[in-house]
Amino acid sequence: MPVEFAPGVCFSEEALRRHFKRCGPGVKVFRGCRIHLPEQVELGAYCQIDEGVFIFAGESVVIGVHAHLAFQSSISGGGRVRVGDYAGIGAGVRLISGSEDPHGGGLTNPTIPAALRSVRRGRVEVGAYALVFTNSVVLPDVCIGEGAVVAAGSVVHRTLKPWTVYAGSPLVAVGVRDPKTTVETMRKLLEQEAES
Repeated sequence: MPVEFAPGVCFSEEALRRHFKRCGPGVKVFRGCRIHLPEQVELGAYCQIDEGVFIFAGESVVIGVHAHLAFQSSISGGGRVRVGDYAGIGAGVRLISGSEDPHGGGLTNPTIPAALRSVRRGRVEVGAYALVFTNSVVLPDVCIGEGAVVAAGSVVHRTLKPWTVYAGSPLVAVGVRDPKTTVETMRKLLEQEAES
Protein backbone atom coordinates (compact mmCIF):
# COMPACT_ATOMS: atom_id res chain seq x y z
CA MET A 1 0.00 0.00 0.00
CA PRO A 2 1.40 3.45 -0.89
CA VAL A 3 2.28 5.49 2.20
CA GLU A 4 -0.14 8.25 1.11
CA PHE A 5 -3.04 5.83 1.56
CA ALA A 6 -1.84 4.14 4.72
CA PRO A 7 -3.93 4.76 7.81
CA GLY A 8 -2.49 6.91 10.52
CA VAL A 9 -0.40 9.25 8.35
CA CYS A 10 -0.35 12.85 9.65
CA PHE A 11 0.53 16.09 7.92
CA SER A 12 3.81 17.60 9.12
CA GLU A 13 3.67 20.43 11.66
CA GLU A 14 5.60 22.50 9.13
CA ALA A 15 2.80 22.10 6.57
CA LEU A 16 0.16 22.87 9.20
CA ARG A 17 1.94 26.04 10.30
CA ARG A 18 2.25 27.14 6.68
CA HIS A 19 -1.46 26.76 5.86
CA PHE A 20 -3.42 27.34 9.08
CA LYS A 21 -4.07 30.65 10.82
CA ARG A 22 -2.48 29.27 14.00
CA CYS A 23 -1.06 25.89 14.92
CA GLY A 24 0.16 24.92 18.39
CA PRO A 25 2.75 22.23 19.12
CA GLY A 26 1.95 18.53 19.00
CA VAL A 27 -1.05 18.91 16.68
CA LYS A 28 -2.13 15.81 14.73
CA VAL A 29 -4.07 16.31 11.50
CA PHE A 30 -4.46 13.03 9.64
CA ARG A 31 -4.31 12.77 5.87
CA GLY A 32 -7.73 11.99 4.49
CA CYS A 33 -9.48 14.88 6.24
CA ARG A 34 -10.71 17.79 4.13
CA ILE A 35 -10.36 21.37 5.30
CA HIS A 36 -11.71 24.27 3.23
CA LEU A 37 -10.27 27.71 4.10
CA PRO A 38 -7.51 26.47 6.47
CA GLU A 39 -6.33 30.08 6.80
CA GLN A 40 -9.48 30.64 8.93
CA VAL A 41 -8.67 27.73 11.29
CA GLU A 42 -6.77 27.92 14.60
CA LEU A 43 -5.43 24.67 16.07
CA GLY A 44 -4.61 24.50 19.78
CA ALA A 45 -1.69 22.48 21.12
CA TYR A 46 -2.07 18.68 20.98
CA CYS A 47 -5.46 18.79 19.28
CA GLN A 48 -6.30 16.01 16.82
CA ILE A 49 -8.32 15.92 13.61
CA ASP A 50 -8.95 12.38 12.37
CA GLU A 51 -9.16 11.00 8.85
CA GLY A 52 -12.54 11.59 7.22
CA VAL A 53 -13.24 14.87 9.05
CA PHE A 54 -14.64 17.71 6.92
CA ILE A 55 -14.23 21.36 7.94
CA PHE A 56 -15.66 24.29 6.01
CA ALA A 57 -14.12 27.11 8.03
CA GLY A 58 -16.39 29.95 6.87
CA GLU A 59 -15.85 32.94 9.17
CA SER A 60 -13.66 31.09 11.70
CA VAL A 61 -12.97 27.76 13.38
CA VAL A 62 -11.00 27.48 16.62
CA ILE A 63 -10.06 24.03 17.94
CA GLY A 64 -8.81 24.09 21.54
CA VAL A 65 -5.91 22.46 23.35
CA HIS A 66 -6.19 18.64 23.45
CA ALA A 67 -9.54 18.81 21.61
CA HIS A 68 -10.46 15.93 19.28
CA LEU A 69 -12.60 15.69 16.13
CA ALA A 70 -13.31 12.01 15.40
CA PHE A 71 -13.74 10.21 12.08
CA GLN A 72 -16.46 11.59 9.78
CA SER A 73 -17.36 14.50 12.04
CA SER A 74 -17.86 17.82 10.28
CA ILE A 75 -18.02 21.57 10.73
CA SER A 76 -20.11 23.42 8.16
CA GLY A 77 -22.45 26.35 7.65
CA GLY A 78 -19.97 29.16 7.10
CA GLY A 79 -20.31 30.87 10.49
CA ARG A 80 -18.07 30.74 13.58
CA VAL A 81 -17.24 27.56 15.50
CA ARG A 82 -15.20 27.12 18.67
CA VAL A 83 -14.40 23.72 20.16
CA GLY A 84 -13.04 24.27 23.68
CA ASP A 85 -9.96 22.83 25.37
CA TYR A 86 -10.16 19.08 26.17
CA ALA A 87 -13.48 18.76 24.32
CA GLY A 88 -14.38 15.65 22.32
CA ILE A 89 -16.40 15.58 19.11
CA GLY A 90 -17.49 12.00 18.32
CA ALA A 91 -17.64 10.16 15.00
CA GLY A 92 -20.25 11.49 12.61
CA VAL A 93 -21.10 14.59 14.69
CA ARG A 94 -22.27 17.62 12.70
CA LEU A 95 -21.51 21.12 13.99
CA ILE A 96 -23.59 23.45 11.82
CA SER A 97 -22.96 27.19 12.15
CA GLY A 98 -25.25 28.46 9.40
CA SER A 99 -28.27 27.48 7.40
CA GLU A 100 -30.59 28.46 4.59
CA ASP A 101 -33.37 30.72 5.89
CA PRO A 102 -36.70 29.67 4.35
CA HIS A 103 -38.38 32.79 5.82
CA GLY A 104 -35.76 35.25 4.57
CA GLY A 105 -37.36 36.06 1.24
CA GLY A 106 -34.56 34.71 -0.92
CA LEU A 107 -33.92 31.46 -2.72
CA THR A 108 -32.22 28.74 -0.76
CA ASN A 109 -29.53 26.63 -2.33
CA PRO A 110 -25.92 27.10 -3.43
CA THR A 111 -26.77 27.19 -7.16
CA ILE A 112 -28.38 30.62 -6.64
CA PRO A 113 -26.25 33.82 -6.87
CA ALA A 114 -25.34 35.07 -3.37
CA ALA A 115 -27.34 38.31 -3.72
CA LEU A 116 -30.55 36.31 -4.27
CA ARG A 117 -30.03 33.76 -1.49
CA SER A 118 -31.32 33.83 2.04
CA VAL A 119 -28.66 32.43 4.38
CA ARG A 120 -28.26 32.94 8.11
CA ARG A 121 -24.78 32.57 9.59
CA GLY A 122 -24.33 32.08 13.32
CA ARG A 123 -22.03 30.39 15.77
CA VAL A 124 -21.54 27.11 17.58
CA GLU A 125 -19.55 26.89 20.78
CA VAL A 126 -18.57 23.63 22.47
CA GLY A 127 -17.26 24.40 25.95
CA ALA A 128 -14.08 23.06 27.53
CA TYR A 129 -14.29 19.41 28.66
CA ALA A 130 -17.60 18.93 26.81
CA LEU A 131 -18.34 15.68 24.96
CA VAL A 132 -20.60 15.36 21.93
CA PHE A 133 -21.09 11.69 21.13
CA THR A 134 -21.56 9.85 17.82
CA ASN A 135 -23.94 11.12 15.13
CA SER A 136 -25.29 14.06 17.11
CA VAL A 137 -26.26 17.24 15.26
CA VAL A 138 -25.56 20.68 16.74
CA LEU A 139 -27.58 23.47 15.09
CA PRO A 140 -26.59 27.15 14.65
CA ASP A 141 -26.45 29.60 17.55
CA VAL A 142 -25.95 26.95 20.22
CA CYS A 143 -23.52 26.96 23.13
CA ILE A 144 -22.77 23.62 24.76
CA GLY A 145 -21.68 24.52 28.29
CA GLU A 146 -18.39 23.59 29.88
CA GLY A 147 -18.25 19.88 30.70
CA ALA A 148 -21.68 19.14 29.24
CA VAL A 149 -22.32 15.77 27.59
CA VAL A 150 -24.51 15.14 24.55
CA ALA A 151 -25.54 11.49 24.10
CA ALA A 152 -25.20 9.74 20.73
CA GLY A 153 -27.79 10.60 18.11
CA SER A 154 -29.06 13.75 19.82
CA VAL A 155 -30.18 16.96 18.11
CA VAL A 156 -28.92 20.06 19.93
CA HIS A 157 -31.18 23.00 19.13
CA ARG A 158 -30.64 25.16 22.23
CA THR A 159 -27.90 26.24 24.63
CA LEU A 160 -26.91 23.59 27.20
CA LYS A 161 -25.98 24.08 30.85
CA PRO A 162 -22.47 23.28 32.08
CA TRP A 163 -21.71 19.81 33.50
CA THR A 164 -25.15 18.46 32.53
CA VAL A 165 -25.80 15.27 30.52
CA TYR A 166 -28.34 15.54 27.69
CA ALA A 167 -29.90 12.98 25.35
CA GLY A 168 -32.49 12.60 22.63
CA SER A 169 -34.58 14.46 20.15
CA PRO A 170 -36.24 16.40 21.65
CA LEU A 171 -33.21 17.01 23.84
CA VAL A 172 -33.68 16.55 27.59
CA ALA A 173 -31.36 16.67 30.60
CA VAL A 174 -30.81 13.15 31.94
CA GLY A 175 -28.06 13.63 34.52
CA VAL A 176 -25.12 15.62 35.82
CA ARG A 177 -21.36 15.23 35.59
CA ASP A 178 -18.90 15.90 38.42
CA PRO A 179 -16.41 18.57 37.29
CA LYS A 180 -13.89 17.92 40.10
CA THR A 181 -12.56 14.63 38.72
CA THR A 182 -12.30 15.95 35.15
CA VAL A 183 -10.49 19.14 36.15
CA GLU A 184 -8.13 17.21 38.47
CA THR A 185 -7.22 14.84 35.63
CA MET A 186 -6.50 17.85 33.40
CA ARG A 187 -4.13 19.21 36.06
CA LYS A 188 -2.27 15.87 36.11
CA LEU A 189 -1.93 16.03 32.33
CA LEU A 190 -0.49 19.56 32.54
CA GLU A 191 2.03 18.39 35.14
CA GLN A 192 3.11 15.50 32.89
CA GLU A 193 3.52 17.85 29.93
CA ALA A 194 5.58 20.28 32.02
CA GLU A 195 7.93 17.45 33.06
CA SER A 196 8.53 16.29 29.50
